[in-house]
Amino acid sequence: MKIKKTNLTFSAVGLVASVLVVLYLVLNMPASMELIIVFGLIALANTYFFVDGVVKKIDEISEASLDRQTELVKVEKGIYSVAKREEVTSAKQHNDLLQQIETLKQENERLNAELIEQQKLCTKILVKKTQEGDVKNLNSSDRISKLLVQLNGGTSSASKETLEILEEINKTLDNHLNENKDNVRRMRAN
Repeated sequence: MKIKKTNLTFSAVGLVASVLVVLYLVLNMPASMELIIVFGLIALANTYFFVDGVVKKIDEISEASLDRQTELVKVEKGIYSVAKREEVTSAKQHNDLLQQIETLKQENERLNAELIEQQKLCTKILVKKTQEGDVKNLNSSDRISKLLVQLNGGTSSASKETLEILEEINKTLDNHLNENKDNVRRMRAN
């Protein structure tokens, strides 16, 4: 129950007035004992109401202070619970991100291994195709050289020229074969 400021003021004014009247009566009219007692009782009643009003006002202020403190404690608890919830959510998100990174890392390693296997397979296919092409070139050059020998077989100078041409063709083919082997070795090294 709130104490009105005016009630407290009236009690204080009444107390001061009744004390002054009692002092006046005691000093100026000591023979009128009844009036001194009546105003003394009035001063006592005013003292009671004044002290009661002050005590109630103090209680009211302390209650308001306690209410405010309780409210602050509730607010602090609310802030703490929100902060704790945010911390838990943040930790969960952090763990989820770490798990996704680990999954991506494993997937990347798997894809790299598959890519290496595909590169090896392509290298084998290229080597095989190169070897097949080289064999076909050698076979065709052998046939060409046999045909040339048959065509130019009559004269020894023609034979020498044919042999020189065939040697040049063989050198060219050997160089080509060596280049292809070097290319294959480089591809395997990569």
